[in-house]
Amino acid sequence: MAREFGKGITADVKLSDEQYVRNEKERYVPFSVSPFQEPESQGGEETERPPEWLELAGDLAWTASFSSVTSNTTVTESIAVWNYAVFFILTWHLWATQTTYDIKYYTNDWWHRALFASQLAIYTILAALSGSFNIGWEISGDAMSPFTGNNTALTGQAIRENEVLSMKRSLIGINIVLFISRMFLLLQYLRVIWYRHQSKQLWSWRFYLPPASIFTAGCIFLGCFIMLQDTDGSKFAAVTQLTLWGLAISIQALAAAFTPEDEAEVLKSKSTLTPRLSTLTVIILGEGLNGICGTLRNNINSLGLTPRMIAEALSTLLVLYFVWLLYFDGFRIKCSSNRILEELWLWLHLPLHLSLILLLEGIKNIFIVTNVLGAVQLLLGAFGDMLDSVADTGELPEHPRLEALLLPLKMSWQQEVLDLTPTLEDDTDESVTMAVGQTARWFATCVHNIYLLFVNQQDPEAEFEFNNYLSNNDTVINDDWLGDQVLWNEFEFRYNELMLYSGHWLLAVSETVGGATSNLNQYIYWIYLIIPIIAIGYSAAAVADWIILYFSIHSIRKKEKSSLSLIAYGGVETDDDNFGRGVDVRRFSDLIYAHVPSRQTSVMEYPGSAASSQTTQRTYYGQHVVFNPYAEAGVPHYSSYHHRKQESRGSPSDSATQSLLGRDYEGRTLPS
Repeated sequence: MAREFGKGITADVKLSDEQYVRNEKERYVPFSVSPFQEPESQGGEETERPPEWLELAGDLAWTASFSSVTSNTTVTESIAVWNYAVFFILTWHLWATQTTYDIKYYTNDWWHRALFASQLAIYTILAALSGSFNIGWEISGDAMSPFTGNNTALTGQAIRENEVLSMKRSLIGINIVLFISRMFLLLQYLRVIWYRHQSKQLWSWRFYLPPASIFTAGCIFLGCFIMLQDTDGSKFAAVTQLTLWGLAISIQALAAAFTPEDEAEVLKSKSTLTPRLSTLTVIILGEGLNGICGTLRNNINSLGLTPRMIAEALSTLLVLYFVWLLYFDGFRIKCSSNRILEELWLWLHLPLHLSLILLLEGIKNIFIVTNVLGAVQLLLGAFGDMLDSVADTGELPEHPRLEALLLPLKMSWQQEVLDLTPTLEDDTDESVTMAVGQTARWFATCVHNIYLLFVNQQDPEAEFEFNNYLSNNDTVINDDWLGDQVLWNEFEFRYNELMLYSGHWLLAVSETVGGATSNLNQYIYWIYLIIPIIAIGYSAAAVADWIILYFSIHSIRKKEKSSLSLIAYGGVETDDDNFGRGVDVRRFSDLIYAHVPSRQTSVMEYPGSAASSQTTQRTYYGQHVVFNPYAEAGVPHYSSYHHRKQESRGSPSDSATQSLLGRDYEGRTLPS
């Protein structure tokens, strides 16, 4: 048995098993492969491109790195928006520079697969470092003032120092990771230059621009790392770091724009930038959709649905649909052969992708606000009905509607009735005050649980205000409940502020309407109109695009119909700005040549007769001058090798006019 098994392993492969042979060849991956075609195989079918699963895995790893910023820091404040934007730009530029290399020089070998593993590691570390990422370090006072609550001065100082230390460690780690990523990419470009010299391909000093710019960017990131090591934090260091980051990214983009292109037959890789950008856009839209779906799930499991909630949900889906429609089904531009324009087209996707992320994140936050407000309104309505019943009957009712609304909050009105009944039995002013305070605390807990139902992260300041409200005595709460509700508003304000902030920059990001949400905190119900307005704006853009497309197609078909009519009558349409270039000389000469036989004096033999095979296949015209349609039409004639090759059946040395005059109108060669 073992001997037979050993023979099976050592047996030669049968070439007749084509599927096995093909699979083994596809699975085999060499250590290193030149990205350039061999001279004898240029123009052949030898191609190298990354496997689709490899490209997708890289894009997903990159997505995980920037989506971790949203998970660790909710984009609800100005500093959070700037943190997200800067971190997104840093990670996006890593993807863009690596993708620019991959679409040109990637080969399916272990060299690139090993470096792909390094990319996964880089994205993973960046995701881990994003938790304390804060560009406002030493720049914005808010960024350096963590909430300390009722802690002592020394405890508050310790909290601030820990916050600063976490920020500094995050920035130091990000700088060293960016430096390492640039060194890995530099090695890949140096390998390409070595293969370029080995294969004696087209050479220019400008091929040194990408590796030189990447090395410079790496040195800049390393310099930022060293600078942060030697400082305890200063505004100058923070501003210098942001400036150097922008310089490093700009240098790499400019270098790529002025790098010469190889000819199409030279490189093995046939990948293009368009599918990679499309895939990344789909992933970004999917990431935004994932966050919105979480809110929809909470909406379904909340206190109930209102018409406003349903309208908001439909508007959100319409925004996603029209964004997708405008990008993937909108006006399509053929990739320019100009290297600068191609690089510009790539980097213009940076603000596009960033705006999409912020737009979808903002829509999610606005959607949360509208759902929270809707749930609170449902609860207030049921609670008001209960109070009216108490005023009418003097007893605490069972109120099944209120009981049903409290189920998602894991609370019970019947239990609250049991807790209130002993207090109200005394029927004194003090007992009434205690009952009002207890009811106010219970209702505040209901509202707080509604916030937590939709908000993934608890805000320390908001939680402090909530606990501070509950800790007040019954008299204070009673006076606040029956008065101007200052304490209640302080408790609610923080959560409302965090969620409502998205409305201030959401419309600007979506570029639908500007400056319409400056007073959202004063007119809170105006927030219900934000997402529908965005949906209307994108739908109008999509409709306008289709209207333009309709008229464009109408014009194209009209032109095509006109051209076909002219061709049918022997004419050719010409542009006014290019007069004479649209003349079809061959068709014109064929039409005139129908009259040439009438000017012939004699024809010795005609093709098709028995004697035609013995003739020299040439035409004699007696004493008459040969009719030249080009000269008669006044059209200059220049002989063309391609024309002679396609049209002439005689010697290649014959001119196109001689070959044409050697045939009759039906294309048959006239006898000599």
